[in-house]
Order: sequence, then structure tokens, then C-alpha cells
Amino acid sequence: MMKRNQYRNTIGLPVITAVLIVCAAVLLAALSVVVNKNRVAALAEQQRQVEQEMRLLNIEITNLERKIDQMLDGAKVQPILQAKGTWLQKLNPQTRSIIHLKPIPAAKAVANNDSAPANNLSKP
Repeated sequence: MMKRNQYRNTIGLPVITAVLIVCAAVLLAALSVVVNKNRVAALAEQQRQVEQEMRLLNIEITNLERKIDQMLDGAKVQPILQAKGTWLQKLNPQTRSIIHLKPIPAAKAVANNDSAPANNLSKP
């Protein structure tokens, strides 16, 4: 009788299982790298959009501040407040202070008392 040539697989089931597990692990690692890169790219795009929106808002704030400064010009506001009966008075540009305080009488007395002993010593 003739013997049949049978194919014998030299690779066993444990080796095939190990190779499949390693391939699956490599595929999962590659997939996680791709997902993380996509997530980072999406976050970077969101950050760029937020920064662009902040720039636009800062420009709008600057424009509004300029508009407020133009609307609240002293030449325009002063007549309105004077017409309303306020006690507004024009400021003199040469003055160094706006509020003038009267000296306290007690401070004058202390200043005079401090200078009086020096005068008494020179008289004898």
C-alpha cells in the first residue's frame, strides 16, 4: 500500500494564537495613536477658534471704549450737567488740585506751639 503524503503543519495552535494576540495589540496601539492625534488636532482647532473669537471681542471692546470716550467728551457732558442744575463748575487747567481743604484750627495751634519755644530761646 502506498502511504499518502500528508501535510504536517509545523506551526502549532499556541504560536498562531500568540501571533494573533501580538498583531491585535499592535493594531490597537496604532489605532489609539491615531485617535489621540485626531483628538489633539480637534482641541487645537477649538483653541484657535476661541483665540480668534477673543481677538474679535477685544477689537469690539476697544471700539466700544473709543465710542464711549467720544460720547463722554467733557465739552458735551458739561453743558448737559449744567442744564440739569448740578453744581458742576468748569475746571481750571492750571490748578493743581480740584478739592481745596481748609486747614484744621488745631493743626494751626500745634504748628504755632512748635515754633514758639524756638522764639523764646532767642529772646533772653
